[in-house]
Amino acid sequence: MHDGTIEMPDPELAGDYVLTPGVVRVWFADLTQLSGYKAAMRALLSADELERADRFLMERLTERFILRRGLLRLLLGRCTGRDPAGLVFDYGTHGKPSLSGGPAFNLSDSEDSLAVAVAAEGRIGVDIERLRPIESADGIADRFFHTTERAALHGLGPERRDEGFLLAWTRKEAFIKAAGVGLSMPLDQFAVEVRPDAPPALLEIDGRLRGDVGVPADWSLFDRRVLPGTIAAIAAHGTGWTVETRVMDAGFVR
Repeated sequence: MHDGTIEMPDPELAGDYVLTPGVVRVWFADLTQLSGYKAAMRALLSADELERADRFLMERLTERFILRRGLLRLLLGRCTGRDPAGLVFDYGTHGKPSLSGGPAFNLSDSEDSLAVAVAAEGRIGVDIERLRPIESADGIADRFFHTTERAALHGLGPERRDEGFLLAWTRKEAFIKAAGVGLSMPLDQFAVEVRPDAPPALLEIDGRLRGDVGVPADWSLFDRRVLPGTIAAIAAHGTGWTVETRVMDAGFVR
C-alpha cells in the first residue's frame, strides 16, 4: 500500500525525460489507477490551480483536475530538471498553456483517460477520446465537418461510422491545438482522413486558413491506441516527426 508520496524517478528511466528534436513523446494515464496519489498531486499545484480545482461541484471532477495538472507538472519537471511545484505556466491569447524556455507540450483528457504530448520544440497538439457510439454523428458532421469528410463518413458502413467520426474529431482537434490559432477555427475549413483503414492525414486546408496554418504538406498527423477503448491523435508542424508513447502509472508517480 503506497502512502501517496512522490519519489525520484528510476535512473534507468531517465532517458524517457530527455527530449530529442523531431520526437513527440506522448504519455498516457488512466486516472482511476492513480486516485491514491491525489494528495501528492494536489501539493504540486499553484494557488490559481487549487482555486480552479475547488470550483467544481462534483468531487470526481475535482479529483480529475488535480490528477491531470499534478501529472503534467510532474512530467514537465522531470523533462526540465525543475521543481514541478515551481513551474509557472504562461497562457497565450487563446488560453493554451506554455512554459518559458520550453519544452512544447499539450494535453487532452476524456473522462479518466489522459494524454500529454511533449516535444523539445515545435507546434504540437494531442486529442484523446473514448471509442463509443456517437448520437447524431451524421447530424454533427453535416453541420460542422468539411464536405470531403462528410462524403467519406457517409461512405462508411454503419458499423464503422462512429469510429470514423471519432477519428475525424480527434485529428481535427489535435490539428487545431497544434496550430495554436484558437478553438474558434472553423471545423469545416479543413479536412482530415476519416476512413479507419487509411493512414491519418491532413487532406485539405481552405484558402482562408492558409495564411495562419499553411498547407497540408506542412503538417504531420498520427494515431495511437494505448489506453484500452480510446483513440488518440497527434498533430505536429513539419515533416519527419517520430511519435513515442509511454504510460504514467503508479511506477511513474512513485
